[in-house]
Amino acid sequence: MVVPKGDWALKAAVAALVTLLGCGDDGGPGDGGVADAATDSAADGGSRVTPPDIPWLAEGVPPIMIAPCPEGWREVTGGDVTECAPYPELGPEACDAGEAHFLGESTCRPIGDPCPEGDYATTLPADGTTIYVKADAATGGDGSLGSPFGGLSDVNWLSLAAGTTVALAKGSYAGTVPLRAGVRVIGACARDTVLTGIDAPVPAVVTVTSAGEPATVRNLSIVGPPQMGVQVNDGRALVLEGVLLDRTIAAGLLVLGTGTVVTLSDTVIRSTLRRGDLQTFGRGIDVEQGAHLEASRLIVSDNSEFGIFVGGDDTSATLADAVVRDTQPRSRDGNSGRGIVVDGGAHVDGSRMLIAGNHDVGVMVRLSGSTVTLSDSIIRNTQLRPTGGVGGRGVNIEDGASFEGTRVVIADNHSVGVFAGRAGATVTLTDVVVRGTMPEGNGLGPGRGIAVRDAARLEATRLLVTQNHQVGVVVIEEGTTAILSDTVVRETQPEASLGAAGRGISVQWGAHLDGSRLVIVRNHEVGIFVGSTGTTADLADVVVRDTQPQRSDDQHGTAVQLQEGGRLDGARLHIDGAASIGLNLVAGAEAVLEDIAITHVVKAACEATTCPMRANGFATAAVGSTLRMTRFEFRDAATCGVFLAPYAPSGEAPSLDLRSGVIAESAIGACIQVDGYDLDRLTDDVEYRDNGTNLDSTTLPVPDTLDTAGF
Repeated sequence: MVVPKGDWALKAAVAALVTLLGCGDDGGPGDGGVADAATDSAADGGSRVTPPDIPWLAEGVPPIMIAPCPEGWREVTGGDVTECAPYPELGPEACDAGEAHFLGESTCRPIGDPCPEGDYATTLPADGTTIYVKADAATGGDGSLGSPFGGLSDVNWLSLAAGTTVALAKGSYAGTVPLRAGVRVIGACARDTVLTGIDAPVPAVVTVTSAGEPATVRNLSIVGPPQMGVQVNDGRALVLEGVLLDRTIAAGLLVLGTGTVVTLSDTVIRSTLRRGDLQTFGRGIDVEQGAHLEASRLIVSDNSEFGIFVGGDDTSATLADAVVRDTQPRSRDGNSGRGIVVDGGAHVDGSRMLIAGNHDVGVMVRLSGSTVTLSDSIIRNTQLRPTGGVGGRGVNIEDGASFEGTRVVIADNHSVGVFAGRAGATVTLTDVVVRGTMPEGNGLGPGRGIAVRDAARLEATRLLVTQNHQVGVVVIEEGTTAILSDTVVRETQPEASLGAAGRGISVQWGAHLDGSRLVIVRNHEVGIFVGSTGTTADLADVVVRDTQPQRSDDQHGTAVQLQEGGRLDGARLHIDGAASIGLNLVAGAEAVLEDIAITHVVKAACEATTCPMRANGFATAAVGSTLRMTRFEFRDAATCGVFLAPYAPSGEAPSLDLRSGVIAESAIGACIQVDGYDLDRLTDDVEYRDNGTNLDSTTLPVPDTLDTAGF
């Protein structure tokens, strides 16, 4: 049935619509002078809409399995997800000299073995030859227990055979330790046996001079030398146990070359200093050129530039029960200070880790083939660069690299919790929380939970993204894809300084979102945004609830917005409690939906003050866009159940087709601002009931597009 032009004809069309809907009573004058259908359609029946199939909906979050916690970690409750903390409630203790508070342990303890009462370790090997060195020994010793050498230079290091042990007594030792394969150096304890290096062109205090079985260094400290702490290269091997590397130069530990292997346990590497006038390096651990690092019970703290760097094809590191924290930026430009950097095709496998308080980036993975897998870990409190107040990302994946996180909490970082950018970059998240990302230092920048762009890819299941700023998850640019399942995005806050945005999920500029079992709750401005030509979303079993207006002007509060060519295919969607519009299509957008419910849409809070013409209150709107819905239910819209209008800037006409649904308990069932629109397209097995008016052509303000700049 086509509505003829003119108010008199529209009244006739309303009467015909009432007949089509099975309403027998005459109506009096309605809003805007249009006849009001006082008696609606048949009595209420059961819902025709299949609800979203989300087994965990009543609990509010998916069953994110961060707990049970690793041994020694404690459960942290109070939120919706039980998380794990690696230290007691008051955090890591300040430890005495030679001690550390390792991850998952209740208190400080010695680094390595406790200090003995006597001069030498009580755990010296019983096999092989033992050479004794004691700092205050008389000159002329022969290296025996009764007549020890007095210093490192007395030992003929190059002649020692595999299986030889050099026992260092308590004391301070200048010089270096060039170890042959299989030779062991064992101090009394890390507190009381200290190597200080030598002021000479020697690269490191400890080196390994031949290939073969691993050399061993145990129970000592290297403190304040004028060179690196330890260097191993050319296919050689070293074991470090109970070792402290403190204030070394350029690198605490440097591992280079194919086949080179270093194994660490009970080791602390801290406060590495930059090298020379250029103030470069200062890395805690540097692994490159095909080498491998195996580390457990490791603390890397307060170093410069990078805490741990792993770079180059076939280079790898396996880290467990490890802390990388408080890495400092370069003083010459204020940049870097990153926790872990994996580059050039290298691989890191980490479990039970704390990466905290670093600068610029907590974990950075760059270039094709570079991979990081991380489980049972925390990445938090990454700090801004001191110059410019930018950076502070939790995880940064670029240029074909990949990151896989399982049972990981990424919290209280800056700018972006997780970033993936440029072709081939991939992020896979399972049982992950991304929480509390803060804006950059000037307050004008974002504080996004997850950002995926430049043809990168995100796959996530059992994911909670909460209390971030500007946008919870943003997916932008052609070729970029996000696949989300069993995911909650909630309580995204507006930008700190401007009070704008606060979106749940934003998909733009040709990107694609595939979402199933999503709950989008208490975000601001818009819950799910799909905008621009080529941008697509496929959604199934989705709830968008309690979308709030943006704080800057109390406007918007749209649950789902499509605009400027964006397309949505959806099934089993429930929108509840939007602050202005439930589903809004503007400027050439398109949606095909089945089983959609939209309930309790109110007008924007600014209606009485700053936005009386933009308060809306529509369950759904099609403005110069195409919308087809089958099996739907719209209830309790403050203004219109459906709103239909051309898009004024382009003159593009809307296309709306409704089949098998209910529009009820709204001020106006259908608001039609298109002359001659075929009402048969709105009445195919559609019931209009308990509305103030079933049909009205009163000219209402038309919704417009939302801002896409800055995303």
